[in-house]
Amino acid sequence: MDWKINIITYNLAMKSSNTEAVHNMLNGTIDDQTHLVGIGLQEVAHAETIGGAIATWAQSIAAWVNNNTRMVLLGKTFQATNQVLIFGRKQLIGQIKRIDYRFQRNTFRGLTGHKGSIGVRLQLASPYSIVFVVSHFMHGPEHNSKRIEQYHTNRICSFPEDKSVRAAFWFGDFNFRVEEDMNTVIQKIKNGTHLELLDSREQLKRTMIERDAFIGFREQPITFEPTYRMLVGTSEPDGKRVPSWTDRVLYKGDGITELSYCNNKKAVASDHLPVIAGFRVTAPVAPKPKWEVVFEHLPTWYTSVPLVGRFQVNAQFYKENGSYRDWIGVFPATIDDCTTATNWIYAATCFEQIIDGGKFLACEFSDIPVGSYRLGYFACHLNCIVGLSKVFQIVEQP
Repeated sequence: MDWKINIITYNLAMKSSNTEAVHNMLNGTIDDQTHLVGIGLQEVAHAETIGGAIATWAQSIAAWVNNNTRMVLLGKTFQATNQVLIFGRKQLIGQIKRIDYRFQRNTFRGLTGHKGSIGVRLQLASPYSIVFVVSHFMHGPEHNSKRIEQYHTNRICSFPEDKSVRAAFWFGDFNFRVEEDMNTVIQKIKNGTHLELLDSREQLKRTMIERDAFIGFREQPITFEPTYRMLVGTSEPDGKRVPSWTDRVLYKGDGITELSYCNNKKAVASDHLPVIAGFRVTAPVAPKPKWEVVFEHLPTWYTSVPLVGRFQVNAQFYKENGSYRDWIGVFPATIDDCTTATNWIYAATCFEQIIDGGKFLACEFSDIPVGSYRLGYFACHLNCIVGLSKVFQIVEQP
């Protein structure tokens, strides 16, 4: 089975989110053939993660994806000013058996993660794993050796010890620079000869050729102009930094076919341009989902009656991966976000019922408005949904 995977990396330069900026960033990057999308954001404003922002990039991106595609948010996390969002087709929810996160901080000798990496591992039922690593490395043309050092300390985020990892994508603002006079580079961009700089003057290309970093990783041919540093609101260099290809997407694994690699000149909210890469990955044929938690089908329910759902938990699953922090959620039937429910309770607060000799756990919710819903069981140790009910309706009582 071939999966189409799209990767997007965007340094936001602390700029605020707005509907137009998100549309310009995402429009045309996801189609009906796409299975997974990994989005890495760097220099996200602190107010978006610690609170205070009215609208966040993560919320706006999720809303755009929900409104314009048939994908669901499978996982998300952040480290300081860096964020990662993983979207997938809705039918993949049952194929994701575990999502793991790793973090590496480099700023102030590891005290903060403004510079550093986030690793995300999606384990499928095969077993077969796909890894996404988002990085923001040290800036400045003079710090090439520091960036190489950061790669080696951040490599742990790629889950290098896991033999089940068949495809890995490492992307972000790597900050590797072009070692050339600024005016020379700008002139080459104007006359269309800028790509020749990649052969001799670009730090990351040289680093990979000399096997100083990203050993085993590959990059699709670059055919686009540098992505930094732009005059905000345009796709033109601002004349204050040597234009460079700081934003990159690398990959490693078997059965990966290169599809596309470009920058996005329509997204001009930042002093960086986003970079988008497309791949086709040969993955195992997805079997029918086998849930660890099985819900009873709910009949049509009335809003005036507290919602009661019953479910059974695989004892072996709970012994190995259960947690008192697991929760039961009421999700919209469309399940736009696997990490957030409209209502939820801790699974530990559910009560036991014996029906026809079978042991069930029951969950209870009140004040659920009219709509179509599913119940889901989110396992905190696995960071994913491990049980999902069929769709049921809640209506007004006649």
